[in-house]
Amino acid sequence: MTFLWETAGQPEIPAPRVRLWSRRGLLRIALGGTGWLLLLPLRRLVETSALGGPYVGLAIFLGAFVVAALVSTAVILFACARSAWGVAAVSLLLAVVAGIAAVPRDYETGYVDYQFRKHRTALASLAQDYRAGRLEDDGLTLPPDLRALSPSGYAYAGDTVLFVQLWQNWRAEAGTGLAYLTQPPTAETRITTASGDFGYPRRRLGDGWWWVA
Repeated sequence: MTFLWETAGQPEIPAPRVRLWSRRGLLRIALGGTGWLLLLPLRRLVETSALGGPYVGLAIFLGAFVVAALVSTAVILFACARSAWGVAAVSLLLAVVAGIAAVPRDYETGYVDYQFRKHRTALASLAQDYRAGRLEDDGLTLPPDLRALSPSGYAYAGDTVLFVQLWQNWRAEAGTGLAYLTQPPTAETRITTASGDFGYPRRRLGDGWWWVA
């Protein structure tokens, strides 16, 4: 039997280091990288707006990103506290690479596609009225089912283009939006997108509508 007073003066035995390629080291690295791996398919859902809309999807993604960063940070700090420098270094490298890879890079495209799908029927009806000549040339008032699409309400019907603004800056001098074109656009096609701004058709959405920026 060993009594406490018999071990009081003895040096404390340090905990064994966790080697990088040991089972425990690999498990810790896997734990730190699990959250980042789950972000990759989640990023795809955010870009396609499949999580209840672009804003809801982005909020879910940001929450998952914070959780993954916290878990990864905890693994790195725990490894440093145990002097497992190899585990800490590999976990840090994986966190940086995975964090950069998981960030959505085409959020704008997903947002535009979502808005077009959501309002496609209303946009088709507006284009039909435009072709029939039932829209005013200037000062176009959007119907109620399209007012959520264009918070600014900036829209107009020209000779060959019907434009609905999606976004503009706070000074209303730059904007982007959707344009219905009666003729295929060319490299010289320029469309007024705000009071002091012009844009060009960037991508075809369908039914004669284009993304203009």
